[in-house]
Amino acid sequence: MRVIVGGVAYPDLCDYSIGLEVQERLSGRDAPANVVVEDLSYNPIAVIQRLDDEPPDDRFGRAVFVSAVKHGDRPAGTVSCFVWDGVLPSDEEVQRAITEAVTGIIRLDNTLVIAKYFRALPDQVVVVEVEPETHEFGAAMSPAVADQVDRICDLVWSFATDDDAVDALPVGSLEVFTAPAFRFG
Repeated sequence: MRVIVGGVAYPDLCDYSIGLEVQERLSGRDAPANVVVEDLSYNPIAVIQRLDDEPPDDRFGRAVFVSAVKHGDRPAGTVSCFVWDGVLPSDEEVQRAITEAVTGIIRLDNTLVIAKYFRALPDQVVVVEVEPETHEFGAAMSPAVADQVDRICDLVWSFATDDDAVDALPVGSLEVFTAPAFRFG
């Protein structure tokens, strides 16, 4: 099975850059031929086009996305991992996601909802969320998030290369971000 690993992030926005940091570090690893690591921090329509560019007979079977996602009810640096159940929100919420995407907002949930709506995502989507602390311009991540980067890279890599690691994950929803998830604080 082919796997795409994508960071979804804003460059130079402290903790909200975690997806890019992980993507850059993993790009330096020797990947098996079936694993592609890319920056997917752009307009969701462009992500759809990127995924649709794959040959019909050799499309990705799994996507692993990593991003900062603010819940606010968990300590900064908490990492949550789950297989997305693929359930889309109401049509109104999908339209809201598209409107936000058109205005340049980059958010993991927008990317996933829009790409799923347009049937561009692989059958299996793994989400790796990191609770951010610092939301300001700058290159430095907060200590709580920076301390987790190596562990996040290892988790994401295991989800890209080890079917058993993915099989051990709970299934969760994006709708309210209250998915049961493996959490690492």
